[in-house]
Amino acid sequence: MNKKEKIILFGASRGGENFIKHNKIKYEILAIADNDQKRWGSVLEGLKVINPKDILKYDFDNIYITSQWVDSITYQLTKDLKISLEKIKIPKKSSLKESFKPFEHDETLKFARESLCKITQYLSNHNIIAIIDSGTALGIVRDKDLIKWDDDIDFAIDSKSFEQLISLANGLKGILPKNQYSKWKLELISLSNEDVCLSLELKSSDLNMLKEFEISLQKRTIKDGLSHLDSSAGIFYAPALHFERYERVDSFDSFVYLPYKVDDFLTFMYGNYKEPKKDTSIESYDNRVVQKNSNIKSFDVSKKII
Repeated sequence: MNKKEKIILFGASRGGENFIKHNKIKYEILAIADNDQKRWGSVLEGLKVINPKDILKYDFDNIYITSQWVDSITYQLTKDLKISLEKIKIPKKSSLKESFKPFEHDETLKFARESLCKITQYLSNHNIIAIIDSGTALGIVRDKDLIKWDDDIDFAIDSKSFEQLISLANGLKGILPKNQYSKWKLELISLSNEDVCLSLELKSSDLNMLKEFEISLQKRTIKDGLSHLDSSAGIFYAPALHFERYERVDSFDSFVYLPYKVDDFLTFMYGNYKEPKKDTSIESYDNRVVQKNSNIKSFDVSKKII
């Protein structure tokens, strides 16, 4: 009988929680390290959350980073704890998500399309332009639809409109599609006490009838000719021109807003974006800023249910 790989996770995040759910049989997961000292001693999916310095107390084969701050955590592990780079692994994005490929499910795909359009229309009626971002924009442009193997919907909200967005959260929840299996959970996510993302999470009482997925309305701040994705704390950015203006296009019997000069934006983000790539990690993004030092913002993530 083959022995299971003994691993420690780094990142007591939702991604870490999902990784455990998907891989608890495949791996022997020993513990979860996290830089947020408020989490130390707590339990996530039956596993203890530990101080990263305690990693060396364990007999492990590898460490899997279940956080978006892969570069600063890698630096921390190799420089501060002297852990070999060969023992540090970056999992595929799909293993960090709640559901595998929810948009391959017809009823869920209908829900997602309707959600996308209703959010766009509702916010537009309140003078907020919700621009489709990242992989969602990629799908609309390349596939004329949401990408079948994607698992979420991304919107960009200008920083000047973000406070108003939060004030509209309850109204937004009221216009989202519903059925007998659905329940929407809204969370406000902050980094170092700065509100950076409104998360709309679809929960399902029957995963055979309706899959779960997440919609993220993320704050973008324009500064020095760049549009910074604030929730990434410096990892992702784009030339400001793509979010200073927008392109309105017809989609799903309604309309959506895409980044201005969207072909250039997608090329900046993904390189040859017309070539489909079914499973990627955070390292796959062409415009990712490789952070060489520990990022203090990654230590202080807070969430508040609305």
